[in-house]
Amino acid sequence: MSRMASDRPSGSQILAATAENCTLVAVSGAATFKLAPAFKQATQAARLAGSALIVVDMAACPSMDSTFMGAIASLGFALRKTESPRFVLINLGPAAAALLKGLGVDRILKAYPAGALPAGMGDLSRLVQSLRPVEAAAPGARDMAALMYDAHETLTRVDPENLQRFKDVLAFLREDIKRL
Repeated sequence: MSRMASDRPSGSQILAATAENCTLVAVSGAATFKLAPAFKQATQAARLAGSALIVVDMAACPSMDSTFMGAIASLGFALRKTESPRFVLINLGPAAAALLKGLGVDRILKAYPAGALPAGMGDLSRLVQSLRPVEAAAPGARDMAALMYDAHETLTRVDPENLQRFKDVLAFLREDIKRL
């Protein structure tokens, strides 16, 4: 077992496949800060591959932490430009939808509950069959602290009320980055 795999919660992983200008990223298991590097790697690869649409399937994701939601928000902000690929979340369960809504992330991206898909979305079955685990190198302590800081700072840009929620986390991470 690779070091990265042993660092993740049991069974949690990011899977991805690209075909016909579309990238499917599936979040399997609890979406925590440990999956955020693989999520970022998968979505950056999709952008570099020229995907016109990035679909994040949340069907197998029972929960998310704030770092992972910040990573989603960062992607949402990055892809707001008209020349950028479209980005949607599908199969979002009620608990995950409530978490995103609670932090205001639902205002910057399109999310669809289980069974609902964006108009005109083609058949994703070929992509589903092609999904492969994304093996991101385990980031160093400083890089992980920076990723977590960026994710939480992004959440404060999504909704200013999040500054109160995360001011202690941001202060701790800022000190952690300086120390590292």
